[in-house]
Amino acid sequence: MFTLKKKIVAVISLAVMLAFGISWLLLYGVVRNGIVRQSTLELSQQTALLAASLKDGGMERFTANVEKWEDILRGRVTLIGANGVVLADTERSPEAMENHLTRPEVKEALASGEGSALRYSATTNMYYLYFARKVEAEGRVAVLRAAYPLEFLSEAFAETRNKFIFYLFVAVVLIVAFGTWLARLFFRPLDRIVEFAGKIAQGEAVRFPIMAEPELQRLSSALDGMSARLRGALAELRTEREDLSRIVTALPVGVVLLDEERRVRYLNDVGKRLLCVKEEAPHGVPVERILPSGDMYPLVEAAMNGEEDCLTLDLPELDKRYLRICSRRTSSGVLLVISDLTEEYRLEQSRRDFIADAGHELQTPLASIRLAAEFLMEGPKRSEEDEKCLTTIIAQQERMTRLVDDLLLLSRMESEPPLHAEEEVDLCRLLSAVVEENRRHPLAGRIGVEEEYECAAPAVVRSEDISRALNNIVENAVKYVHEKFGDEEGGRILVSLRPEQLFWSIRVGDNGPGISSETAGVLFQRFRRGDSHRARGKWGKGGYGLGLAIARKIVLDAGGDILLHPSDAGAVFEVLLPRKD
Repeated sequence: MFTLKKKIVAVISLAVMLAFGISWLLLYGVVRNGIVRQSTLELSQQTALLAASLKDGGMERFTANVEKWEDILRGRVTLIGANGVVLADTERSPEAMENHLTRPEVKEALASGEGSALRYSATTNMYYLYFARKVEAEGRVAVLRAAYPLEFLSEAFAETRNKFIFYLFVAVVLIVAFGTWLARLFFRPLDRIVEFAGKIAQGEAVRFPIMAEPELQRLSSALDGMSARLRGALAELRTEREDLSRIVTALPVGVVLLDEERRVRYLNDVGKRLLCVKEEAPHGVPVERILPSGDMYPLVEAAMNGEEDCLTLDLPELDKRYLRICSRRTSSGVLLVISDLTEEYRLEQSRRDFIADAGHELQTPLASIRLAAEFLMEGPKRSEEDEKCLTTIIAQQERMTRLVDDLLLLSRMESEPPLHAEEEVDLCRLLSAVVEENRRHPLAGRIGVEEEYECAAPAVVRSEDISRALNNIVENAVKYVHEKFGDEEGGRILVSLRPEQLFWSIRVGDNGPGISSETAGVLFQRFRRGDSHRARGKWGKGGYGLGLAIARKIVLDAGGDILLHPSDAGAVFEVLLPRKD
């Protein structure tokens, strides 16, 4: 692996070699061209000397003594006629040589007097530098050509190249050595900083060294400040982590933290107990191994997709526990929160069982009380006071019977599936029947009941249950309007039905005594009454506050809702029921 120092030395060496390489390419061209020009000049002088010798001695003498020029000039000499026929040559027999009229240096010499070329010779199979000169002797035109073999030029060039490469090698070695020394000198303080940083990472309380260079001094000071802040942040994080661990451990709910791979990162003691995990440290195990029910795993998948959800499960295999598990997406995985609802379910079941048992047990004595009161009512003549007491006993028996019936109904609705199937009904007709029934109520004699709706209003509900819920609301309006106005005129009740987006809106408004803001928040709870701030009016005429609780339970089960709206006079109840698709 290349360190930064090695990379710097390598870059310096590469830059030097690249610079020398470019210099060599430039020098190669300069040296080559210089040698060729110098050799061409020498050949030009030689051909001039040969031309003078040819004119003085004649062609025959020159041809007979041509071989001596090879030793004198240390190069090849050729005499070519004007027609291209070779007359003499120092290397080959003229008869064995082809016509040279097409040679570039010969053509140029015939045309302009002189010609040169650097090319390959097919006659000797070698590269030559040629120079040709046009001469006239004995009335004949000929061409004298001198040539240097390329080996001579290559030797001269090779000598220059070898010296250059040697100097290049020496320069590279010196520069690499200098670069290595410079890199070590530059990185020595950085190595000290790295050394102290490693000590700080291991937890040692040390400071970065003071450097001589101003730049490194600023770097050391900045690292010291960062190190101090980092130690403070780590200490704060450690404290917060310990506090969070204590808080999570003390929570009465189970906490399971999963990573992105759905493996357990954290599981507190309550979670181990609720999930019956017997492993001491289940960290890193897949979540499937600790979940007691397969119905819990979809919550994990939903949370991984960013969907938060909760689920309540009955787990008889875990000591008949009722667990509520909620999933949340975190930045690093999934958080599962598990609550134990076993005691709440058991208390609720005990309450329901008590209400059912008490209701059934009360039916017999209540029936006996009514039977005895009616028997005494049909007996011999009684005093007015005795008859009043017997009438009161019968009225209170009826109230107690209605209370028991309401309690049994509410308990059954909360614990059992509905007895009646849903059916398509017209809410207009159903509401008309409820209103007509309450018009015949004993307390509705002087109360004006108005209706505002148009048929039809189709909905899929349990008609018997919805009729009971609507009847409870309208009957309450009748009772409270009568309580305010008595047997006098002025009482009004308005029942309306209209469509609102996905729901049918049924409103029941009255001008009765109204409902206080304190009571409005708890009005739909059991045993809560709209007139709780005062007595029930006539003894034996009031209810027990179960009618609205039953109505709300029925409407919620039907997929709707029941609301109380503020009003200047009286009260306005709104029932929302889903419209048929």
